[in-house]
Amino acid sequence: MIQERSFQDYEIWSHDLTKIYEKRNKAFEAVSKINLNIKPGIHGFLGPNGAGKTTTLNMLVGALSITKGEAKIRGKDAGSIEARRLIGYLPQDPILYKRKTAEQYLVYMGRLGGLNKHDAREKAQELLHYFNLLNERNKKLKKFSGGMKQKVALAGAIIHNPKLLILDEPTTNLDPVGRSAIIEKIKKLSKTMSVFISSHILSEIEEICDSITILDQGKIILTDSLANIKKMYIGNVFVLHTNMNSTIIEKLKVKDFILNAWMDDVSGKIHIIAKDSERLQELIKEILLDPKVKIFTFDQPELSLQQIFMRLIS
Repeated sequence: MIQERSFQDYEIWSHDLTKIYEKRNKAFEAVSKINLNIKPGIHGFLGPNGAGKTTTLNMLVGALSITKGEAKIRGKDAGSIEARRLIGYLPQDPILYKRKTAEQYLVYMGRLGGLNKHDAREKAQELLHYFNLLNERNKKLKKFSGGMKQKVALAGAIIHNPKLLILDEPTTNLDPVGRSAIIEKIKKLSKTMSVFISSHILSEIEEICDSITILDQGKIILTDSLANIKKMYIGNVFVLHTNMNSTIIEKLKVKDFILNAWMDDVSGKIHIIAKDSERLQELIKEILLDPKVKIFTFDQPELSLQQIFMRLIS
């Protein structure tokens, strides 16, 4: 068991964090023994729909009870008053008081976060300026666009100066312009606070995150820095293009050190997943000895997070 003082090393720490729902005498384990060691920075939390991401976030912020295990936010018990004060939380579908103006809403959120009235008003003005909404401060929220509402919701999540910002699908239902604006704000905010972000838009996660955790069916299947994950998966993936791709792919498929080989429908190039890259390279040398074969390219492409994700959960 980790000693109390070491919990401070992590923004989020959990041990065997589990959530079980019971319905009609049947138990469903939505989250199973999640172990997190999240260090300062921007951490992505990924998984297909129904993987347990939102359930996990709700336990971390104290919106759901923990069935088994434990979790801590900067050393404080998840769900405790001390932990909640450290967190800024933006749920997937934030509820805004549409009859309030943007300024009224932010002052209200500031007061809930423990600020006095003067500080709440001052901070609201500061955030309205930061999110380019100062000219809209007296407009009712019901008249705001989706992107503007998301900016106000994000401002409300950080008005009390949290140490950790937890975001659940922050760009859902936004157009490209609104999405880009929110992502840029998150990048800037990450310079003053840690960010734990759940999203299904993997290109965004790849753009902003230092490290990621991938969840599937309530369990962690991978957690590491993005750089290490890409390095791990690039080592055995190759692309080959010759003047005789159809013939060569048949030779590749029968080799025991080739896990998979297929022709790309668009480029016509051969994609190879090798169990032993050195043996593959020796085979390529043999192929080159055939005077009929011309190799145009043979390289190792950098995989996108989307490609890695699909391989892990397929």
